[in-house]
Formats: sequence, C-alpha cells, structure tokens
Amino acid sequence: MAIDRIVERGLAGVCALTAVAAASAQEAAQDAPQAPQVPWPVQLGYRAAALERSWPIVDQVVLVPDARTYLDELSKWSESARWPVLIEDDVYAPLFVRGFTPKRVIRRESVGAMPTDRAERERLIATSAAEAIADGSVDVIGACVKRQVPPSMVVLADAMDPAWTAAAALCAGRCAALHFSSETYGVPSATLGDAAFRRLANELEIAADRTGLPWKGLGDAIDAFVICRDVPWKATPEIPASIRVEINAGPFPTKPGQPISTLDALGRHGDGQWWAMGAGIFGSEARAAYVAMCSLFAPRETAWLVHTYDGGEPWQKYDVAPAAEDLGKQGFLTQTWVRDRASLDAWRLLLMGGFGCDALFVNSHGVSTQFGANGGGTANVGDVPVFDRPPVVHFLHSFSLENPNVDDSVGGRFIEHGAYCYFGSVYEPLLPAFIPPQLVAARCGALVPFLVAVRSMEGYFARPWRLAAYGDPLALLATPTKIGVKRVDPPQDALQPLRALAAANLAKFRDTKDASALVAAIRDLERCGDDEAVGKAWEVASATDQAQAAAPHALGALFRARDIERYPVAFAKCAEKGRLAREMLWQLFLPRLATIEDKRIIALLGRHPRGRDAKTDLELIKPAAIRTLGRPGWDAIVDAAVRDAQDQAAKDRLELLR
Repeated sequence: MAIDRIVERGLAGVCALTAVAAASAQEAAQDAPQAPQVPWPVQLGYRAAALERSWPIVDQVVLVPDARTYLDELSKWSESARWPVLIEDDVYAPLFVRGFTPKRVIRRESVGAMPTDRAERERLIATSAAEAIADGSVDVIGACVKRQVPPSMVVLADAMDPAWTAAAALCAGRCAALHFSSETYGVPSATLGDAAFRRLANELEIAADRTGLPWKGLGDAIDAFVICRDVPWKATPEIPASIRVEINAGPFPTKPGQPISTLDALGRHGDGQWWAMGAGIFGSEARAAYVAMCSLFAPRETAWLVHTYDGGEPWQKYDVAPAAEDLGKQGFLTQTWVRDRASLDAWRLLLMGGFGCDALFVNSHGVSTQFGANGGGTANVGDVPVFDRPPVVHFLHSFSLENPNVDDSVGGRFIEHGAYCYFGSVYEPLLPAFIPPQLVAARCGALVPFLVAVRSMEGYFARPWRLAAYGDPLALLATPTKIGVKRVDPPQDALQPLRALAAANLAKFRDTKDASALVAAIRDLERCGDDEAVGKAWEVASATDQAQAAAPHALGALFRARDIERYPVAFAKCAEKGRLAREMLWQLFLPRLATIEDKRIIALLGRHPRGRDAKTDLELIKPAAIRTLGRPGWDAIVDAAVRDAQDQAAKDRLELLR
C-alpha cells in the first residue's frame, strides 16, 4: 500500500496542513517536480496533530462532581486554551492525573443536574461542545467554520447513553461533527442482525452527509467515525460473496452465522470499500469522559512490548523487537519481554505493583477469558494488569473483545482497568488479520492515528472481518515533543488546588486530632497522584478510628510501592473490598505463593477471590493453603466460597476442589 511504501522510505515530521500553508506550498512548487501524494491515513494524522499543536493546554486538571458541571467546564475552553476535565471518582480520575502530572488539580462545585428531556440534553451537549471549539458558537459545524478547522470525524452519540461524555469532549477537542441517535440496538456483547446493521450504517452515513463536507471517499474531509453509545460489537450482515472472508481449510473455517466486527464493517460502501475507519466507546459517564480526556491530553512516552510466541514462521514476523527499535527512534522509552521472558511466571512477576507504560503491545493467543503465555502457561482475566497510568493497548489475540462490556472477559477487563484505546478481535480472526507490530510502529511514526495504523488496509483481510477498536480513532501514538504539544501555566486565580486543601486538612488533624480531616487529606493526595504522601498519611491514619474510611484511598499507593506489609492491613480494614482492591491483593502475592508462610495472607486470598467463578483463583492457592492452614483451613475456604456462589453449577465446581 502507498502509505507503507512511504513509511518505508522514511516519511517523518509533522505538517500543519493549514489552508495558508497549503496555498504557499503550491505557489512555491509550481515549477518543481510533483511530490508523491500523501496517503490519506497520514493526512488524517497530520490534521489531528496540527490541531493539537495549535491549541495550548493549561497545565491543570479540573475535577467535577457530575455531568452537568462537566459540560459547563468543557464550555469554558477557548481557542487559546483547553485543559482536562474529569468526573471525579476513585479510579479513572486518579489514574489520569498520575499519567498527566499537572501543576495543579482543582475541584469544582456542582452547577446542577442534567435535564431529563432528550431534546434539551442534545441541545446542551451540542452547544457546550460548540462553545468549547469557538467562543460564542451555538452549533458545532458553525464553530468549526469559525475556527477554520474542517471536521475529519463524525461522532455518533445517544444523549441518554452515559458515553455521551466522550462524544462531547471528542466533538470539542477534535473539532468533529456531532450526530445524535436514539434507536436502541443492544449492548456491546450482543450480535447485530442484518436489518439493524443496515439501520446503524445508514445513521452513520446520514451523520457524515449532514456535515455538508465530502465524505464518500478516503482522503476527502470525513475519514473517521466514533460511536459513543451502546451498540453490539458483533454483527451478521449479509455481505456479497465477492467481499466476504471465507476460510475453507485449517482449524478455524468460516461457517454461516459466525459474526464479524460491527465496527470493522461500518464506514464502508456496498462494495466493501471504506469511506471512513472508526471505533466505539461505551461505559459510564466517568469512564467515557476519562477515555476522551486521555486521548486528547495523556502523554505517550513509554512503550512495553510482550511477545509470547516461539521462533519460526509465521510467528517470527510478529516479533516485537523491531517495533521496539522503531519506537525508540521515535522518542519512546521501550522495554520488551520476549519468549521465555514472557512466561506466565514472568508475566505475574511483572504484574506486581502495576504496569507503568503509556502503550502496551502483547502478542498472545487464547479465548475471551484467557490468554496464553510462553511455555504453555495460560493466564486468566485476573492476570490483566492494573495500570499506573493510562495506556493504549494492542492485544494480538483471539476473542478478547467478544464481550467487551463484560468485565470477566480479557478485553473488558483491560478497558475497565483504564485502556483508553484498545485493539483486538471479537471472534477468531486468524493471525494474518493482524499486521505486525513493526508496521504498526512505523505507521505511528508517520503520524497515522493509532487505531487506524493497526488496521489491514489492503489484501484479503482488509475485507469486513473480525477486528475492532475501542477509543478515539484520531488518537496519535506519538510523543508530545513530536506532536509539538504546548503546555501553559494555570491562571493566577483564587481557586485552591487539592494539594493545598490536603495540606490544610493535615494541619487540622495535627492541631485537633480530628481523623476525618486526615481521611480528606489522603483522598485529595490520591487525586493528586502523590503516592509518597499518601503512604505517609496512611501510616498515621491506620492507627485512628477513621482507618476504615481512609484505607480505600491508600490501597493504590501501597500496591504501586509493592508494600507487602501494609497493603494487606489496609485491605483488611476496608469495609467494601471491591474487585480492583482484590486484584491488587492477588497480583501482589500470587508470585510469592510458594514461599508465603503467613496464614493471614493465605486466608485473606482465600476469602476474597477476584472473579465471578471463585474456582479459578482457589485452584491457584490450594497447595499453599493446605501447607499453611492444613486441611481444616482449606475446607473452611471452600465452604465460604460455596456459600457465596451464585448458582448450583458454581457450587458443584467448587466442591471438586476439596
């Protein structure tokens, strides 16, 4: 393909692509030999980079309590400045802040509730996004005209679906066209039939057509789409035989009724040719806002690459070492784990304390609830990493997105853990459907957006098939330096940063011994991403009558510090032990099972398995439990799990562990 030939020739740099620059270049080059045409994916990335480079970022994060205040803060963006806005929670807001490392974090009071009427919500979302693009604007297209930034993407949203928060931010931050959809299609784990698929495809084409811009071919105005709402990620549309992928031999032949990816089949004409490539975003208001803000603001400077395959063809073609070398030349700090360094034991050692990368490439195999490691080991959903910072993820594997909204699936767990761009498959795609990591890296180096760079753009597997993307299709896997991102200092105003609030509460505790002030301080320090300060404050809080309230806010910092002494203490004090807390407990201690002698740790693990099927985890600790607790202790663990099991089949599976 032209893009890859140009990449191989060393295409580099960033082009502003403004109308003035284009006109000047054309005038200067009238007598010069004509240069090769820039491929459409590179043009798309150039346009995204040009907007990012031209729009300074205020070095702050604003936390808001609700969706209405989120829109109000978003509308305060101007042509001269923008900044991340997060709906405050205990997971995604702190995760974003740790990756973004702002000069200050501030918290806003609520301005009220969102309207309940659909039309009023649509109006408010659209006008807020328009105001963010260009001051005084009331419609998005008009704002883009005023800003002189033609949209390159359409955003399909449902104002009653919580993922509208991503739609609003991406519409504003990407100067993208916004179209509202109200039809119910189903949840992401469902399968879309032919008639419903046609209606959804038609809605997307209407959205593109209403921009008034050229959209029917790649390289015109509209070349990307994102669906910010629930739709089934699998589909069974009636596709002409001439553009179907048909596999008649081997272990995975295609059969009638097998699904393809909804998102891969959309954005195409009847002959299978793309007019746009796209992705989907679903989830809560807080998570969808996080996904959009990460795409617009999270820096990407580190990449980890894991290759579980043995040598020989075709596996050697997917070796991550060349990709790591290429990313290193682009300014990324890279680390690789290859073959025997990518065994299950090695992976679980890596899980301790969390993954600290901005981009993760994994070559594996498996099903929706498992993924293989080198040497024959099989990881389960509980082995999906907890992240220290927001990641983009390329997961070369079968079925990881088969049920993307189900948290006990591989892709679902990655997304739940904060992957804001994720590329995987909804069904068995076969290895050649994925392009090698080295080519992905080379395309990203040419500023092709990440979720476009991962796609097969020519050949048999460029037909409608089984690969799917979660996140913003315009997100660039490039360092801030390469893009030319500019951060500016926060304004001098009367707003009190969270760090100052935390200091005031620490002083209040010192003077009054009111431990509730200590809890508030730990919470705000966690929001600021200050793990060291959280750990010190927890040391004091753990001995007070407010230890139970403080403990949940200390867990993340203790986990990232690999503090095997204090984490279980804080975990035990938590009134509610949510799955993320349990996952951190297991990921800290699972690699140590063979040497653990502390009965309390084994009992804690046994009482708090991670997933819905406790058998998966309890199998792992059975030898250690019998060694440290004896048979009576092991039987007590199984008894408790049987009592907690949701159905008889699960109870029966647990009984087999005795």
